[in-house]
This record gives sequence, structure tokens and C-alpha cells, in this order.
Amino acid sequence: MAPALHPDDDGITQEVVRFLAWLKKRGASQRLIYCTKKWETKGIRPKEICRGPARGRMRCKNDPSTGEKWVVLDDLVWADNLMIEFGEEIPHHSQWTEL
Repeated sequence: MAPALHPDDDGITQEVVRFLAWLKKRGASQRLIYCTKKWETKGIRPKEICRGPARGRMRCKNDPSTGEKWVVLDDLVWADNLMIEFGEEIPHHSQWTEL
């Protein structure tokens, strides 16, 4: 089992975890340009996250048919664990009340 990350480890912040939660909720992949426009005002740069704290767990890839760049979250378990640790977990429909 991987060691738990704490707020300042590897550049993971509350805003980065919110971005991961947002991305995961939307199918774990979104167009890079859309992510950048939406999160730039909050200081989140998806390309930098892919290259830094989420290296090997999240990536930017090109769609060969359209040439668009996409942000893809590969390690959903890692993202879930971060969301739980930072209190940003998105519950399933029937789990909105605390169990």
C-alpha cells in the first residue's frame, strides 16, 4: 500500500485535489483547452499537474483523429484516496448522507 500524502507532499494542494475530483466526475478525461480555460483562474495548470505531482497517474494525450489534446486521469484509486484525505470525496447518488 502506498504511503498517504499530506497537504504539502509533491505539490498536492486542495485546489489540485478539487481539479482531480472535477475531472474524475466527468469521466476522467476532458479536452486540455477546456480544462485550462476553466481552471486557469484558480491557479491550476493541468499540463503542470501531469508533469509534476500526478506524473505517471495522469497524462496529456493527443487524439489522433482530431489532433486535440486531452487530459486523462489514469489512476482513479490514487485520485480517490487523495479526495478522501482532503475531504473532497464525491459520493455516489445514494451516499450523500454520512454513513
